[in-house]
Amino acid sequence: MKMQRRALLGAMLASPFLAGIAKSSDRPLRIVVPFQAGSATDTAARIIGENLGKALGRSAVIDNKPGAEGLLAVKEVMRAEPAGDVLLFSTNTAITGINTFHPEPFYDPLTDLSPIIKIGDFPFLLVANASLPFQDVKAFLEYARTNPNRLTYASGSSSSIIAMAQLIDMAGLALHHIPYNSEPPAVIDLVGGRIDVMFATPTTTAGFIKEGKLRAMMTTTPARLVQFPDIPTMVDSGYASMPLVPWGGFFGPARMPAETRAALSQNIGAVLASPTVANALSDHHISVTTLNPDEFTDYLREQLDLSLQVVRKNNLTRK
Repeated sequence: MKMQRRALLGAMLASPFLAGIAKSSDRPLRIVVPFQAGSATDTAARIIGENLGKALGRSAVIDNKPGAEGLLAVKEVMRAEPAGDVLLFSTNTAITGINTFHPEPFYDPLTDLSPIIKIGDFPFLLVANASLPFQDVKAFLEYARTNPNRLTYASGSSSSIIAMAQLIDMAGLALHHIPYNSEPPAVIDLVGGRIDVMFATPTTTAGFIKEGKLRAMMTTTPARLVQFPDIPTMVDSGYASMPLVPWGGFFGPARMPAETRAALSQNIGAVLASPTVANALSDHHISVTTLNPDEFTDYLREQLDLSLQVVRKNNLTRK
């Protein structure tokens, strides 16, 4: 496997485009992330970025620009030259969420950005403060139905809003929404008892679950998580899998040449194929499932349509 990876990276670095990138190693590769440090998106960006920088023979810098639902980070990349020195690493929050939650989209991710590669899917856990009087998802749903609008739920992104909206629709619940700009502070308030439940990533919640401060009741993944085999899936809990789940991917500025996108996609894909990187992402419950630029573009088009359907059905449009 190591020999194959070396051969693949060697072949790509020998290409004219990647040779040019390697020569520009005096300039760091800047990866802009729309969430603060410590989030699952930031963690994945750092794992991939470090290894991508090594593969290109240059340093990689993670530039966290949280705020405005990810629009600050997106605009930063939009202003960059499409040479491959500045990339956006984002989940669907700043790509499909922001452009379907409002009456008018802020930008078109299919034309104002250049989709490069989908790297994989991020799981959500339905977690609750451990002091609440329910132990599992069945008891939670019964309590929520018996006490409409008594429970609060937090969201650290549009992805978590959509996840809860899908569950509310499936289960017929009435919960009070408390939005946050990012997941880590929402999880802190959940642990502190200021919020009751939320959908959040294992990256920010696993430690608190193990300490008994949070109770994990369900996962959005198709199969149970290896690190949490006792947490049931949606299907285990009697519900269909959610059509919209968090994913992550790399984007460049608009008008990035096709050969640049293809070369970056191949190079990032080779890094993701490394057992070291795949295992590091797996430790954070991120499953690697890649799509090339054309496949990723088609996937984004489908995700935009699905997100818009969920937003309209659940009246999530923001004024």
